[in-house]
Amino acid sequence: MKKAFLLLSIPLVAMISCTNESIATNTTTTPVSKQEAVQKFNKAMKEVVIEKEPANAKRTSSMELSDYKKNKLLPAAKELISSTGISMKEIEKQTGGDKEKVLTWAVQVYGEYNKQINQNYQSEN
Repeated sequence: MKKAFLLLSIPLVAMISCTNESIATNTTTTPVSKQEAVQKFNKAMKEVVIEKEPANAKRTSSMELSDYKKNKLLPAAKELISSTGISMKEIEKQTGGDKEKVLTWAVQVYGEYNKQINQNYQSEN
Protein backbone atom coordinates (compact mmCIF):
# COMPACT_ATOMS: atom_id res chain seq x y z
CA MET A 1 0.00 0.00 0.00
CA LYS A 2 2.79 2.39 0.93
CA LYS A 3 4.72 1.69 -2.24
CA ALA A 4 1.62 2.12 -4.40
CA PHE A 5 0.85 5.46 -2.78
CA LEU A 6 4.39 6.67 -3.14
CA LEU A 7 4.72 5.49 -6.71
CA LEU A 8 1.47 7.29 -7.49
CA SER A 9 2.48 10.47 -5.71
CA ILE A 10 5.73 11.03 -7.66
CA PRO A 11 4.18 11.17 -11.15
CA LEU A 12 1.23 13.02 -9.67
CA VAL A 13 3.47 15.81 -8.47
CA ALA A 14 4.99 16.05 -11.93
CA MET A 15 1.52 16.03 -13.45
CA ILE A 16 0.41 18.79 -11.07
CA SER A 17 2.87 21.28 -12.41
CA CYS A 18 1.90 20.52 -15.99
CA THR A 19 -1.83 20.39 -15.32
CA ASN A 20 -1.92 23.77 -13.63
CA GLU A 21 -0.85 25.43 -16.85
CA SER A 22 -3.77 24.00 -18.78
CA ILE A 23 -6.58 24.42 -16.25
CA ALA A 24 -9.30 26.73 -17.49
CA THR A 25 -9.53 29.90 -15.48
CA ASN A 26 -13.33 29.96 -15.43
CA THR A 27 -14.78 26.67 -14.25
CA THR A 28 -18.53 26.57 -14.01
CA THR A 29 -19.08 22.90 -13.19
CA THR A 30 -17.27 22.76 -9.85
CA PRO A 31 -18.04 24.67 -6.68
CA VAL A 32 -15.57 27.32 -5.58
CA SER A 33 -14.94 25.57 -2.26
CA LYS A 34 -13.73 22.45 -4.07
CA GLN A 35 -11.53 24.54 -6.34
CA GLU A 36 -9.98 26.24 -3.31
CA ALA A 37 -9.45 22.87 -1.61
CA VAL A 38 -7.73 21.53 -4.73
CA GLN A 39 -5.48 24.58 -4.85
CA LYS A 40 -4.55 24.16 -1.18
CA PHE A 41 -3.81 20.45 -1.68
CA ASN A 42 -1.76 21.25 -4.76
CA LYS A 43 0.22 23.87 -2.84
CA ALA A 44 0.75 21.47 0.09
CA MET A 45 2.07 18.76 -2.25
CA LYS A 46 4.50 21.16 -3.86
CA GLU A 47 5.72 22.35 -0.46
CA VAL A 48 6.24 18.77 0.70
CA VAL A 49 8.29 17.95 -2.39
CA ILE A 50 10.48 21.03 -2.00
CA GLU A 51 10.79 21.05 1.78
CA LYS A 52 13.69 19.29 3.44
CA GLU A 53 13.21 16.97 6.38
CA PRO A 54 13.96 18.36 9.82
CA ALA A 55 17.14 17.02 11.39
CA ASN A 56 15.24 14.92 13.94
CA ALA A 57 12.86 13.32 11.41
CA LYS A 58 12.97 9.57 10.94
CA ARG A 59 14.67 8.69 7.68
CA THR A 60 12.72 6.69 5.10
CA SER A 61 13.44 5.40 1.63
CA SER A 62 13.41 7.98 -1.13
CA MET A 63 10.08 6.60 -2.41
CA GLU A 64 8.27 6.87 0.92
CA LEU A 65 6.89 10.00 2.53
CA SER A 66 8.04 10.55 6.08
CA ASP A 67 5.53 10.98 8.89
CA TYR A 68 6.56 14.63 9.00
CA LYS A 69 5.56 15.15 5.36
CA LYS A 70 2.38 13.10 5.73
CA ASN A 71 1.38 15.31 8.65
CA LYS A 72 2.02 18.41 6.52
CA LEU A 73 -0.28 17.08 3.77
CA LEU A 74 -3.02 15.73 6.02
CA PRO A 75 -5.01 18.94 6.74
CA ALA A 76 -5.18 19.88 3.04
CA ALA A 77 -6.07 16.28 2.15
CA LYS A 78 -8.95 16.20 4.64
CA GLU A 79 -10.19 19.57 3.42
CA LEU A 80 -10.12 18.34 -0.18
CA ILE A 81 -12.11 15.23 0.69
CA SER A 82 -14.62 17.21 2.73
CA SER A 83 -15.09 19.61 -0.22
CA THR A 84 -16.83 16.71 -1.98
CA GLY A 85 -19.56 16.78 0.67
CA ILE A 86 -18.16 14.14 3.01
CA SER A 87 -18.02 15.11 6.68
CA MET A 88 -14.83 14.94 8.72
CA LYS A 89 -16.54 12.36 10.92
CA GLU A 90 -17.21 10.16 7.89
CA ILE A 91 -13.60 10.58 6.69
CA GLU A 92 -12.35 9.37 10.08
CA LYS A 93 -14.85 6.51 10.08
CA GLN A 94 -13.95 5.27 6.59
CA THR A 95 -10.18 5.59 7.02
CA GLY A 96 -9.93 4.66 10.68
CA GLY A 97 -7.62 7.65 11.11
CA ASP A 98 -4.98 6.05 8.86
CA LYS A 99 -2.92 8.84 7.29
CA GLU A 100 -2.08 6.83 4.19
CA LYS A 101 -5.73 6.02 3.49
CA VAL A 102 -6.66 9.70 3.85
CA LEU A 103 -3.83 10.76 1.54
CA THR A 104 -4.66 8.06 -1.00
CA TRP A 105 -8.30 9.14 -0.98
CA ALA A 106 -7.29 12.79 -1.43
CA VAL A 107 -5.03 11.89 -4.36
CA GLN A 108 -7.98 10.10 -5.98
CA VAL A 109 -10.25 13.14 -5.50
CA TYR A 110 -7.49 15.38 -6.83
CA GLY A 111 -7.00 13.18 -9.90
CA GLU A 112 -10.73 13.06 -10.63
CA TYR A 113 -10.98 16.84 -10.32
CA ASN A 114 -8.08 17.41 -12.72
CA LYS A 115 -9.51 14.87 -15.15
CA GLN A 116 -12.84 16.69 -15.10
CA ILE A 117 -11.18 20.08 -15.60
CA ASN A 118 -9.13 18.76 -18.51
CA GLN A 119 -12.25 17.25 -20.12
CA ASN A 120 -14.10 20.55 -19.74
CA TYR A 121 -11.16 22.45 -21.18
CA GLN A 122 -10.89 20.11 -24.17
CA SER A 123 -14.63 20.26 -24.86
CA GLU A 124 -14.46 24.08 -24.92
CA ASN A 125 -11.68 24.04 -27.51
